[in-house]
Amino acid sequence: MPVTVRVLDTRIGARFNRPRPSDIIVGSATGLANVVKQIVDAASDKIERLSICCHGYETGIQSQTAQMSRMGGGFGLQLGSDDLTYQTVAAFQPLNGKFTTNAMIDIYACAAADDSSDGQGFTGNGRMLMRELAGWTGATVRASDTPQMYTAGVVDDTFLGIKYGSHYEGVDFGQWEGNVWIFPADGSGARKDTNPGQGVR
Repeated sequence: MPVTVRVLDTRIGARFNRPRPSDIIVGSATGLANVVKQIVDAASDKIERLSICCHGYETGIQSQTAQMSRMGGGFGLQLGSDDLTYQTVAAFQPLNGKFTTNAMIDIYACAAADDSSDGQGFTGNGRMLMRELAGWTGATVRASDTPQMYTAGVVDDTFLGIKYGSHYEGVDFGQWEGNVWIFPADGSGARKDTNPGQGVR
């Protein structure tokens, strides 16, 4: 039976809001090869959905075309010790063949699919990185060009309005924000997802 695997970098949170046995928690010292091995080990069958939840790198950029400066994304993902970048994306090749025919890889990270390159090459080109990820894994990739919102942290436990304790609720990502792009594994052009719905499930 197809499985769902979720990967969470600890710099986002310690666990998902409703944790599952197949969840993978990645620390800042975890190499990408180890991350991929854990994904393979967690999949008892073909993977139907893989959600990768981490921070996306953004920085200030100067656009010569638009003659302005702004914050731009697409500089890779803060995932494990290696980061997911154009230089490291090939580490995901062992996942090729592990997905169902209609599988989806959701990249839930800020501006992962933003193109800040201004036509000047790879730097800040998240769309190129997402296409590369789709190619190496053989699965369709979905990512947004916009910062993503999530909730996480300690929540008070109350009874009749009186606090009696607290607990860590975990990370909840909610709906996608911004323009969500789909990158087919066959390398055909990216297209917008007009109804992305829940980002991580």
